[in-house]
Amino acid sequence: MTFIVDGSLGGTFPTWTTATRPATPATGQEGFNTTTGVLEVYNGTAWFAAGTIAPTITKYTSGSGTYTTPTGAKYLIVEMVGGGGGGGYSGSAGNGTDAGAGGSTTFGSSFLTCTGGNAGAINTNVGSAGGTATIGSGATGIAVSGGQGGGCAFNVGGAGGNGGNSPYFAGGGSASGSTNLTAASAGITNTGGGGGGAGSGSSVYAGTGGGSGAYIYAIISSPSATYSYAIGAAGTASTAGTSGFAGAAGGSGFIAITAYF
Repeated sequence: MTFIVDGSLGGTFPTWTTATRPATPATGQEGFNTTTGVLEVYNGTAWFAAGTIAPTITKYTSGSGTYTTPTGAKYLIVEMVGGGGGGGYSGSAGNGTDAGAGGSTTFGSSFLTCTGGNAGAINTNVGSAGGTATIGSGATGIAVSGGQGGGCAFNVGGAGGNGGNSPYFAGGGSASGSTNLTAASAGITNTGGGGGGAGSGSSVYAGTGGGSGAYIYAIISSPSATYSYAIGAAGTASTAGTSGFAGAAGGSGFIAITAYF
């Protein structure tokens, strides 16, 4: 069958049903599908309704590199979160090892940035702050600071603080209680949740929860050809002080890019 053009009536495409499509179609081949009632085109891999191409989703869960915008993409939607801070330790103040802050997740050079959550501490009733988010010129969207980690009792014999929940997908780790001196739980991987702080016994101090990484939902209406990216690492766990327990690590960051055509 061939494509027929009539000066007054327009073009007529070949027709087929879903079952009788060409067995070995050429890339760019078009026809009217009487089963679905739409004009469709073969893109070299699959049949799509003409004028539409399924969006392409790319996910990054660790490391750094370069994102290449797919050919023909008209706009991008980027969701991303920074790494969560680790939870504070319990024990005698000053003789454990402090937790680490979460790393920053970035997309483009100084374009989209989600900083990581701050690390938990020992012997304070104020939990650690979450990260902050910035959206540069050329994108619009929502920038949300990370959740604050939970504080702990400002005295001996108190429960630890929970890790801050990420705006992306909760993910904050739980603390250990004052009478349950098991290790606190970590922030969930790729959510940016903060790590839980360690509870204390009767003679030592507890630790606060780590803050979560910040979150961005951004639309890029005129995409560049490439963007550098980096995934914020999880904040490291603290190590226990004397007669205490370790705080838990934070959750790592994440980027998801959806390209629309």
